[in-house]
Amino acid sequence: MSARKLLAEQCLMDGDEAGCAFHFSESVFATLRTMAIYRDEQIKLANDNLRKITSYIKPVQEIIEANPKTDDQLIDNLIKINDIDVTGVLDSIKTDDELPFHQRYLKFSSENNIDNFRRILKELPKEWTVIQLTAPYNPNENLKQMDEFRTEVDSIYLSVFTNDYLDDSNLGPFTINIPANRHKEGERPLFTELYSLLDENYKTIENAQFLNNKRLVQDYWAKREDIDLRMKSVINVMDKEWLGGWGSLLTGKLIDTKWKEKIKSTVQNTVSDWGVLFNSSSPRYLQERFDFLHTASSHSLRLMGLNEKQMILLYNLMESCPVLSSQQLKSCIRKILTEHGNTERFRQALTCCESCSKDFNLLNELCLKCLSKCFEAVHHFTLVDAIRAFSQLAIQIKDCNEWATLKKAKRHPVILIVDEALDTFPWESTAALREHPASRMENVHFLYHLYKLHEGRVAAGHYVASGGAGRYVINPEKNLDRMEKRMKSFVEYWCESWRGCTGCAPTPEQFIEYLNEADIFLYCGHGDGCRCAGGGSVVEGGGARSVCVLAGCGSVRLCRTQPRRPPRAAHLHLHVAGSPMVVGMLWEVTDLEVDKVVTTMMSLYVPSRQALPWSAVGKTKWSQGIIDVSPPGCPARPPHEPQLLRALGAARASTNFIMIASSVVARGLPVKNYQ
Repeated sequence: MSARKLLAEQCLMDGDEAGCAFHFSESVFATLRTMAIYRDEQIKLANDNLRKITSYIKPVQEIIEANPKTDDQLIDNLIKINDIDVTGVLDSIKTDDELPFHQRYLKFSSENNIDNFRRILKELPKEWTVIQLTAPYNPNENLKQMDEFRTEVDSIYLSVFTNDYLDDSNLGPFTINIPANRHKEGERPLFTELYSLLDENYKTIENAQFLNNKRLVQDYWAKREDIDLRMKSVINVMDKEWLGGWGSLLTGKLIDTKWKEKIKSTVQNTVSDWGVLFNSSSPRYLQERFDFLHTASSHSLRLMGLNEKQMILLYNLMESCPVLSSQQLKSCIRKILTEHGNTERFRQALTCCESCSKDFNLLNELCLKCLSKCFEAVHHFTLVDAIRAFSQLAIQIKDCNEWATLKKAKRHPVILIVDEALDTFPWESTAALREHPASRMENVHFLYHLYKLHEGRVAAGHYVASGGAGRYVINPEKNLDRMEKRMKSFVEYWCESWRGCTGCAPTPEQFIEYLNEADIFLYCGHGDGCRCAGGGSVVEGGGARSVCVLAGCGSVRLCRTQPRRPPRAAHLHLHVAGSPMVVGMLWEVTDLEVDKVVTTMMSLYVPSRQALPWSAVGKTKWSQGIIDVSPPGCPARPPHEPQLLRALGAARASTNFIMIASSVVARGLPVKNYQ
């Protein structure tokens, strides 16, 4: 869908924010939409082999039944009509079963337009913050294999579809461009570094089976630690050098609405006080500023020429300032005030330098000196003083006692729509999302489709599920004995009513049955487990209603079986089949650490009658299948966490390896256990 990205970039240059967001929404994971349409049609054909024929016969039959004639009359009428007339009549009366809108929007038709895009965003639960991360257009997508151009990304488009402050405005969805993959001299570009360390991680884990002496074991752990440090560095660069202050746009809506109103009033007061709280050293400037403040209208005084997009960006930035450094804040404030201002007003105020021209498309094409002069001409205030004003506001929010609880304030879920070129990155481990519930989705079309499919069970932005009926498949290939003993002991202790297969592979019929019977389906083994059903296409046709936890290497990783073939993944098949949520791994992992994360998550999310919490169970001999349920003392049970995304966030802390914690992601609708 490269053409859609080109259209989106052109819309951004033309100032068409809605058009830009719409075209970017159409550019990602088109293959998933095709899969869903094809599967739906195949199911209909399987149930009715004559469907294609009857779609033409049905209207003709209705006309005949409404106007009964003898056989002679019918033959006489048909003789009088030539072939062209017959075709025209049939085409004019042909009918098709009317599909619901959420299924029609999956198709590539005229119904995929900006108005319907806006309609969808309004219908989604108001609790959700929906963000899309898109890689820019790259002509090599149509010429080269994925492995050859996957590192050629120099920026990221961050599109805000729904947001706490955006919902109150008339602006609609908007997009910002963030420079990415920048690196210092002598350092690897981040894309190159990520794929390199993932390759090394795969080789290290793959060769672990050949460790037969102490030296090799020591080398193995040294490599694991080195890989872990490299992943920590990748996340650090994503935070500080990529996202910076723009990470504030990834945060969810605050549950306590008083914070939102307080942020808005504080930012508006700061804007209104420009030139009053902060003085320039120039007496002439002070007089001009004084005259302007006393002649401006109340509205212009409040916004001081800032547009809606700038105000929304400032609201979000100030809301997230407790987790941002001073440098990140100042850099982002400068870009908000200059690069996202009114393009035409800046063009009129521009006095060109040697490197700048009035023929620019976007404000970020101008040098900082010209941007500063234009800002002062438009706003009657220096850029330096404006940055100082908001920097001091950020310090106030960070240090003042009345704002102390903002950093830990709970938030509603974030839905991240991630371009396949960016999907490998651990976005959930960045500072902006680390403490908050976040789930990934392939595109807005399928987000809306899954939501409408399960709308009857969605309340307060969550798919309301149960943890009572559980099914599991553990070690179907019979070559992970210690993992089998650990997970079997956990299931038998914490989820005693669950049933499934341990140490053997289920039949394809059993596997599909588990997906449709269970509230939660747990798979522990190699990969994603779909081969137990006979492949992803069988899963799609069999349907799935369960929340799926796939604890295997790369179980939700996008894979290309051939260089030019679209990516495939277990979660794509499960979403097409109807599963509301899939939790899995982005890359290769080790079984012990994953077992810690999965069992911690399950023990928080799934209620149990056991008196001793799983965190207090003795696990000295866990790999032998032995747990100690009678340790000294009686520790307090940790609070039950009904929201799966929050349970997952807490479970990431149960491992000391960043490679393991950052690999676990959720894909689908936010889920809540009503028990």
